[in-house]
Amino acid sequence: MTLLTLHAVRLLGFADTPTVAARFSQDPGLVESQLIDAGVNGLVSHSTFAGTSGWSLSSLGRAENQRLLAEELDRTGARIAVLAVHEDFADINTGVVAACSAIQLQTSPSEDAMDVLIGALASWRPLEAQLTGLLPRFGGYSERLLLALKHAVQDTAWLAATDRDSFHRAWFELHEDLIATLGIQRQ
Repeated sequence: MTLLTLHAVRLLGFADTPTVAARFSQDPGLVESQLIDAGVNGLVSHSTFAGTSGWSLSSLGRAENQRLLAEELDRTGARIAVLAVHEDFADINTGVVAACSAIQLQTSPSEDAMDVLIGALASWRPLEAQLTGLLPRFGGYSERLLLALKHAVQDTAWLAATDRDSFHRAWFELHEDLIATLGIQRQ
């Protein structure tokens, strides 16, 4: 089982094979084979919910993902850099969580909330650049966040909806990626 396939399932929570493969630009046939093997080994399970089929991690799969992530940090020597980025991210995250909560409670987002999200993206970009030099799998978050903000100009659901790659959804995944990489719990 490769780190990227198992980690994609963790970050996505519940996803079909093409979505798991697309998360880190992997070959869908290879990913399908890896997921089937992982299912046989109890790392993932395949289920159907509300007419949608997909893969999710088992507790054993989550433990294996943590082991592979720790091994990656040791192999790349990236632990200190990821810890530093996480500290900076935590400061930014407080504002993003408050802004997304405000957006979800309003019929239209306030200019202040939008400014917070735009500022968060600007603050995240150099942090992403630091990480991708050591762990390329962190690449792409800035692009996803920017695309969500661009879509939000026409449809504010792109800020916090769960049915698309909204700003909130991409940011939540980024947060999960950071804490999973460090082996810490979400606060």
